[in-house]
Amino acid sequence: MRRFMILFITFLCIVNISIVTAAPNDPVTVSVLKGPSGLSGAWMMRELSRTSPEEFRFITVSSADMVVAKLLNGEIDAGVLPINVAAKLYNAGVPIQALAVVGNGMVKFLTTDPAIDDLSDISGKTIYIAGQKATPDYLFQYLCAQKGLIAGKDYVPVYNLAYPEIAAGLASGKIAYAVLPEPFATQALQKNSTIRTPVDLTKEWRAVTGHNDYPMSLFAARKALIESAPDKIGILVDSYRASIQKAIQDPAGTGKLAESLDLGVSAQVATVAIPISNFVFIEASRAVPNIEALLSVFLQFDPASIGGVIPPPAFYAQIQ
Repeated sequence: MRRFMILFITFLCIVNISIVTAAPNDPVTVSVLKGPSGLSGAWMMRELSRTSPEEFRFITVSSADMVVAKLLNGEIDAGVLPINVAAKLYNAGVPIQALAVVGNGMVKFLTTDPAIDDLSDISGKTIYIAGQKATPDYLFQYLCAQKGLIAGKDYVPVYNLAYPEIAAGLASGKIAYAVLPEPFATQALQKNSTIRTPVDLTKEWRAVTGHNDYPMSLFAARKALIESAPDKIGILVDSYRASIQKAIQDPAGTGKLAESLDLGVSAQVATVAIPISNFVFIEASRAVPNIEALLSVFLQFDPASIGGVIPPPAFYAQIQ
């Protein structure tokens, strides 16, 4: 993802192109990520595909880098991105704006070591971390630093395994310490009763920063669309908000729908994943302090990961 972003941002800077835009009467095209994070959009996909097929269409993508690529080449008008990726695109001159936070903190520290009661106890340990230079990585580094522990010096971070592999390693006992997002953390917990979560990272974040949570996922759209078609943006936002509410209220029904929409998650897994995935819908303009708090952590460890600066107020769309 990091190499992909560097190539695209460099391309933008060198040739000074603008994002490709759709014609005014074209349907609004929205990407939905396959996997657990896409489950929150299942009801939105069904509703708008049925009620407004000429105004909205949806495509599923397998990763955030594909969302970036499709935003840049004009294939989509809106999609969900990691907070830092959206900020980096904006700071590179890509004309997008943040509409809403659609997923809050869901990163867990897991271990089979009964001696661990606090982050300060991980000194000298090898920790498998999901997503190098992503939210789990920098969140964990930041919280450990508050205890005086520096990655690579006081503990050994390992990044060479994907989420499912880390979960499987924990479950089998091959991995003793890990940092994982949901639902992979719970999947590991369900398979091995000796796995514990002795440290609540959200509580640690709250204690250190004073913010009640940290955002994970941001729904963003092309600025030109937001300005030229506020009515369509309003419909899209209302539908997404309702979709998240229904997913939370009816995990089983959402699971069946997601499976029928080929969102890459079985109905059984989706039913378990939804209650622990911390789906929310908070208008981005109302979540600025929480967003900036997390982006400040990225800025501390790797300024390039957000484009060098905290985005200005213009980054946040004002939804009517």
